[in-house]
Amino acid sequence: MNTSMRQQDIALKVMIIDDDEFQIEFVSELLSELGIDQIISASGGQSGLNIFDKTQKKPDLLICDIQMPDIDGFEFMRALGERNFQGGVILMSGQGAKVLYTASLVAQLSRQNFLGTIEKPMQKIDLEKAIAQLLNP
Repeated sequence: MNTSMRQQDIALKVMIIDDDEFQIEFVSELLSELGIDQIISASGGQSGLNIFDKTQKKPDLLICDIQMPDIDGFEFMRALGERNFQGGVILMSGQGAKVLYTASLVAQLSRQNFLGTIEKPMQKIDLEKAIAQLLNP
């Protein structure tokens, strides 16, 4: 797709929220391959909100799992809306198309800068397309 994305570093700050440590590492690796190195992560929704609230420079992009035990992706989206988060949001799930479709509706209703849903395991091309929407609105 966009080879310039791989050839230079992209100055985006990305936050990954997932209760699965392997998924966090996997998505971090994909982001690194795309030239993004400002990555923070949180293990679960409550931890994600805590880190988000303490972070001075808010992330440009949030990649959030939908299915988490403490605060799920839907609740996380609602909390972001309350915080007037203006960055991009990508929701990911291994739960299938129906859950991803519902998540996209919730994200749109919460007035997020919603870049899409990506099914797990995440493919680099899908992540690259979503990030391109953020970089070239």
